[in-house]
Amino acid sequence: MVGLDAFFFFFTWLLLWAPSAKANTEKVIFSVPDAPSGGALENVINGSEFNVIGQLSPAESPEKLLLRIELPREFPTESAPHGVDSWVLLKGLKPGARYEARVCWAATTPSDFWLSVHSPLDNGPGSDLYLKISAIASYYTTNTTLMNNPEPVLVDIILDEYLLGILPRSLLNVGLFVVVMAGVAWYAGFQVIRWLDGITRKGLKDKVT
Repeated sequence: MVGLDAFFFFFTWLLLWAPSAKANTEKVIFSVPDAPSGGALENVINGSEFNVIGQLSPAESPEKLLLRIELPREFPTESAPHGVDSWVLLKGLKPGARYEARVCWAATTPSDFWLSVHSPLDNGPGSDLYLKISAIASYYTTNTTLMNNPEPVLVDIILDEYLLGILPRSLLNVGLFVVVMAGVAWYAGFQVIRWLDGITRKGLKDKVT
């Protein structure tokens, strides 16, 4: 029984420390120097405001590529169906590498996002790319102020490199969690079998005596 008690304690601890996810996520996957979901930067701006809100750089912080910031948003209009555009500089990317850029936000701030990746016309191998984030408010309220002027939405903007072009680096923790859980399940099954076998043997012994 000591083994079972230890198992349940360890299982509860794993659940408490299991990787958690934001309620809402929008993402785009791209390769360097390709920009599959967009085009040349100069062709996308089209005279609109080029609002660079920050940068993510694997060379500066390969383990933690996260930008937490409040993004402006508006309700969609005929002239701006995707709301407000914001830009993030993706600096020092590896030539030929595959990346995933994603935006995460809370479900309590209903919003819709469109993501695309673009490169300057003079972009060379391994040069910088730009992440375009378009944001709209997607709620209705009787509060006139919020309907006329939607508040900015707090988001996490994450740049995640794919390992061997297959697995996002951030999923390594999830993979480790799965391996640990498989080991725990095997150990628990072994302990349960031993416990049941002990009960069976004790019952047979009592019948004999």
